[in-house]
Amino acid sequence: MRRRVLVTDASRPSALSVIRSLGRAGFEVIAADPSPVTVGGASRYATAAGVYPSPFEGPVERTAAAIGEIACRHQVDLVVPVTDDVIVPLVAHPPELPDGCQMAMPGPDQLDVAGSKLATHELARTLGIDVPDSVVVRTSLPAPGIVERLGSPVAVKPDRSRRVGPDGRLVKGQVRYATSDAELAARVAEAGQPVLVQSFHPGSGVGIGLVLDDGRPLLAVQHRRLHEVPLSGGASALRETVPVDPVLLDQATALLGALRWTGAAMVEFKVGPSGTRLMEINGRLWGSLPLAVRAGADVPAVAAAVHLGDRADEMCWPDTSYASPVRARNLDLELVWIASVLRGRRSTIDTGLSRRDGLAAIAQLARRGQADDLFDDDDRGPARLGVRAAMAHLVRKVATHG
Repeated sequence: MRRRVLVTDASRPSALSVIRSLGRAGFEVIAADPSPVTVGGASRYATAAGVYPSPFEGPVERTAAAIGEIACRHQVDLVVPVTDDVIVPLVAHPPELPDGCQMAMPGPDQLDVAGSKLATHELARTLGIDVPDSVVVRTSLPAPGIVERLGSPVAVKPDRSRRVGPDGRLVKGQVRYATSDAELAARVAEAGQPVLVQSFHPGSGVGIGLVLDDGRPLLAVQHRRLHEVPLSGGASALRETVPVDPVLLDQATALLGALRWTGAAMVEFKVGPSGTRLMEINGRLWGSLPLAVRAGADVPAVAAAVHLGDRADEMCWPDTSYASPVRARNLDLELVWIASVLRGRRSTIDTGLSRRDGLAAIAQLARRGQADDLFDDDDRGPARLGVRAAMAHLVRKVATHG
């Protein structure tokens, strides 16, 4: 009998990548999401679909319970939570699952550290891993002089990117920038939680993606971000694989090894003229996962094997045999990146981008060898749906910002 897996966040390209990978590996895949129409559900590898309530629109307990109900209805063997939007509710309110069903994520203690920027940076310091100059602010009135000491602008990072609010709903914590003490105080007040105030470290975003078993790395893949949304730094719109840097790999495995991590995670660094700094741990499957899978690093299949207790001892330590350089883009984010550059949108961070960069990116949209996260020769439904959604998103952005 074929094993069954429930994949959440089916509207995300990263979830689609999981659905395709596990479907090709022989699983029956149930694609679940708050929306009934998703790119994951449009895949030929999704055998069924489920809908759960958004954790932003109601108590997270309802979201967790609904995911458990879908898992029980389909008698799945594995639940794969793709984003923090689902992981945080599932940790806060573990649902009832079918007998023997596994949850594809590490334990709550590991997730608690990885989900906290303060705890992650404290762990990095104990391991001798460089981080940006930082000040922790736990009150609504930060001490004066922080911006002058760290240098303007400073990054204001809420401790947790997702947390449960007083009304039981999920709340987002977003990175902001400040150029003065008054602006910093406003950003801290907006956060509503402790923040990490950091000096800005210029450079390229680099991610080390890993699958581990009790801290032992089984697979590693590295990429660098070429275009990010927002322009000051964020999710990658365009990125490419690069060979694994042994120093960064050692630091990433030291962090996750100290946590005895089991499953997938991505450790993010900034590499620039003044050296390398750790940014954060993404304790989950990461947004640019389709690039890794396209390059031959089958993260979802290896992670599923680990959580189901299959083949871990037979794997290399770690497998880094992916192709490089391979490029892939998220069309939705790339169109937003192009529009932002062409508009000359002002940013606290000087990106050095010009209209010429935006026009060059338009020309690159048809470049051979630059793949799209949603496109696959034997699974065309998601790309058709995704292109329509991306164009609609772009129209809304232009209408909103002019």
